[in-house]
Order: sequence, then structure tokens, then C-alpha cells
Amino acid sequence: MNLLQNSVIILTGFLLSEMLVAARMHQRLIELLLRHSGKNLSALLTAILLISYTLSIFISHTIVVISMIPAINRLLSLVKQKDERRIAASLLYLALTFGSSSGGMASLTGSPQNLLAIALAELFKFEGRHLITFFSWLGAGVPATLLLLFFGWAIILFTAKPFSIPSLFFESSGIPAVLPHKPLLFLISNLLLISTLSAMQFLFKPAPILFSLNTIDLCFLLYGTIFLFVALILPKKSFSLKALFMNTLFLLLHLTGFPLIFISRLSQELESRMGIPLNRVYSAIDRFLQRVFDRVWAHFFREPMTNLDKPNTNSILSINLIMKDLPCFGIFLLIVVGMILFTLLKAWDNPATPEVDSYLLMLAKSTILKAMEPFGNHFLQLLSLIIVIIFSSELLSNTALIVMFTPLAGALAAQTSLSPIIMLLTITIAASSAFMTPVATAANTLAYGGIRDVSLKMILLPGFFMNLIAALLTAILFSLLSLLIS
Repeated sequence: MNLLQNSVIILTGFLLSEMLVAARMHQRLIELLLRHSGKNLSALLTAILLISYTLSIFISHTIVVISMIPAINRLLSLVKQKDERRIAASLLYLALTFGSSSGGMASLTGSPQNLLAIALAELFKFEGRHLITFFSWLGAGVPATLLLLFFGWAIILFTAKPFSIPSLFFESSGIPAVLPHKPLLFLISNLLLISTLSAMQFLFKPAPILFSLNTIDLCFLLYGTIFLFVALILPKKSFSLKALFMNTLFLLLHLTGFPLIFISRLSQELESRMGIPLNRVYSAIDRFLQRVFDRVWAHFFREPMTNLDKPNTNSILSINLIMKDLPCFGIFLLIVVGMILFTLLKAWDNPATPEVDSYLLMLAKSTILKAMEPFGNHFLQLLSLIIVIIFSSELLSNTALIVMFTPLAGALAAQTSLSPIIMLLTITIAASSAFMTPVATAANTLAYGGIRDVSLKMILLPGFFMNLIAALLTAILFSLLSLLIS
């Protein structure tokens, strides 16, 4: 699966999740589960956990987090008391991150790190890499992550047991508490199409027929183009060339102005969260964008755009509402952490000092292997390695850890009696199994930045226990897989 296919899956997955949010499927599913299980905190947390897990199996878990944050913030807006809001925000954060991270490990397309593992397996020519297909990953990933999800559910409910937050629940709205059949059918049909195309790519690996694109690439390209057109450009009410052009111009204007829109939204969030006086900054940006958009819009349609926040009601999705719901502060934290890690990696991989880099790599390998020697049992050695990787991911980028540990996969595999390809997958899943800190994974960072009033003190201990359980389950899973394929 190449960059084109991955990009189409990520883009359509994000737009698909936005369609479901626009159809209020998240809220309707939550209401349905609450209606049948009682309006209590445990039922709400279970609903968030299950929804985020299920969606993250097929849609990238970071996109699921971005899509779920607005629904969670709407729930939290009902809680006016500060202490209750802090508790509710922390518990909902745990449900969202535990569910989305577990679901992201269940399938090949659930997390970018899984796709990175496939690319690294090809790069290093690991034997047995052909065994990793969409279906083989799903077959092993779903049972294992369901078990992990069960323990996560138990940890969350135990954490929530002392608390009761009645203000978090609202009286039944006009939306019937029935299964949202049409949105679910739309979701399932798209997921089946993506899954089928992905499976065909992994199973058959067709040869290129146009430039470097094969038949599956062209199918993904066609699917992504149609999806983008239907979601953002095709007129929703009555079709006309004028309506088509208006939707296209509306989309292009906001895409062009997105960098400034992002800075404006980020400035507002920094002011509200940290008290930094940035009113002049975002007010000036908003006035400038409004002036430019009005001038362009009036040139073609003889009327101003009136308001930057006004949605485009003539398309299924309105691009400005999608941008408005983005967790800008969470994305900002992600960029900052990424820049720091990139700087560290560049300092490690310095072309001017290859001897030093080679020495550091050998030093890292020998240090890790010596640290594992006291554990005579291969399973305990594997478990200790997984624990080291998981807790390292709490402070370091999981992507960086995967890249750094991959050259060591051969030596580590020999030490633990695993094959190199199984060791690579073990490293990948371990690096994605950090649940404790907000900077552990992209999903954690986005959720922490997007959900206000999350208590760091309240989320650390549940995440710590989740890390230990994930380490044990990962060691057991890959030990069993190694026995099956040997």
C-alpha cells in the first residue's frame, strides 16, 4: 500500500467521520446506548469507549479523536461546576484515548505507525513480510485489542466509581433513540469498499499500468476524487452550474486561507487557556480574511460572504465548520513535540559523524541486550523489552522509537527467540501502547489539547496500569504468533 492509497484512506476517513458528526451519529449512538442501559456515567463512558474503538479499526485513530472531540466538548458544556467538569473531562479523555488507541492497533489502517512498520519491513527486507496482510493483521489484532479494551473498560469504570455527575446528562432531545440506520449503512459500505481494495492490494499486488500506478491505485484515486466532490462540492439541494461554482469557490477560499485561519483559532485557544492577550492578533487576522473573502465573493456573485463562520448550507459538508472543529491547540502541541524530536533525530543522524552514529547504535544495542540478560526466560526478556519501549513512548515519539529500534530488530529477535518480522511488529505495537501521558501518542496529544480541563493527575494512574496490561498482552500475543508461524 503506497503513499497515494494511504493518503486517500486518511482523507476519506476524515471526511467520512465529519459526515457522521454532521448527521449526529455519535450523539445518536450515545443516546441509544444510554436509553437501553440507563443514563449513568458508566454507560456514557462505555459508549464513548466502544464508539471510538470501533471507528478506529477502519479510520485512522487520530482522525477519530479529532472527530469525537466536538461531541465530547458539547457534553462537557452541560457541566457548569468546575470540579465536576474536571472529573468529567478526565474520564471522557480516558474513554476516548483508550478506545481509539486500542482500535488503532487492531487493523493495518488504524494507525500510521502500522503502515510505517510495513514500509520498514520492505526497506530492511525482513523475511516473512509477505505474511502481513490486511486480513492477517485484522485476524490477530481484533481479538487481542478486544481483550485490551475489556481491561481498559474495567480501569475506567473503577476510576469513575466514586463520582456522580448528574449535570452531564440531558433530557431526551427530539432525535429518536433508535439505531441511525442510514449513517451506519453509509459508514459500513465505505469501510467495506476501502477494506476490499486494501485486501486486493495486499493479496494480489498488481503491476503498474499507468506511470507507476496500478489498478488498485487508480481505484483509490477515483474513489477519493468522487468522495471529495460529493462531500464538499456537489450541491446538496438543486444542481446548477452556479451552485457548483459557488461550492468550489467557497472550498478554495478556505483552503487558501487555512494557515491564517489556523493561527487565528490557535490564538483564541491560547488566550482562553493560558491567558495570553492575543485579541489584537486574531481580530486583525479575521478582519483581513473577511475583507479578502468578501472582495473575491462580490467579484463573482455581487454580494459579500457576510460571515466567516457561516456554514455553506448547499454542500453536505461545510469546510469552514470542519476547520472550526479542529483541535488547534492539540495540533500545535503535536507540531512542537514533532519539531523537538526531529531536531534530536537530526542530531543523531549527522552525515559528518558517521563513526559516532555507528558507535551510538552499537552502544544502544549492547546496552539493551545486557539489560535483558538477567531475565533468563525468553518470555521475560521480551516482556522487559516491551515495557521499556512502552514507557519510553510516554516521553518520546512512538514513530521515532520504531525507526530507532528497527535496525536492532535482528539482534533483539535472536535474543528473544522471535523472527525479525515478529520483533518489528512487537516494537510497533509496543510503541503504540503508551496510555499514560498526553504526549505519548498523537491521539493522546490531540485529545488532551482538544478536551478542556483534563486533570493530568487523574489520568496518569489509569494510564500506568493500562501500560502494564498492554505490555503483558503484547508479549503473549507475539510469543503465540511466533510459535504459529515457526
